[in-house]
Amino acid sequence: MFAATDFLSTLGFGSQVVVAASLVVVAFYVYRAVSIGSIVVSVLSLMATHALVLLVAFAVVIALGWVAPNAGTMLEHVRLVWDFASGRGVSFARSLVEGVGLLG
Repeated sequence: MFAATDFLSTLGFGSQVVVAASLVVVAFYVYRAVSIGSIVVSVLSLMATHALVLLVAFAVVIALGWVAPNAGTMLEHVRLVWDFASGRGVSFARSLVEGVGLLG
C-alpha cells in the first residue's frame, strides 16, 4: 500500500487523491476479508448442521431401542479420541506403531 501512495505522490497528485486511493485499497482488503470470513462461517455452519443431524439420528436410534448405549464405554471412547487428538496422541500413536514393529 505504501508503494502505491508513493507512486501517486511522485506523479504529482495531491494528498487528497493519495488518501482516497489508500482508502480504496483498504476497502478492497476489507471486502476480501469479509468474503473469506463468509466462507469460514458457511463451512462452520455446515459442520454444525451435520452434527445436529447426527445427534438427532442417534437420539432416534436410541429411542427406537435399536442401540443400548453404555455411558461408560462412550465416555471411554471420547477420552481415547481426546487423548489421541491432543498432544499426547502423537506419543500414543508412535508407541502403537513401535509396538507393531513397523519402526525399528
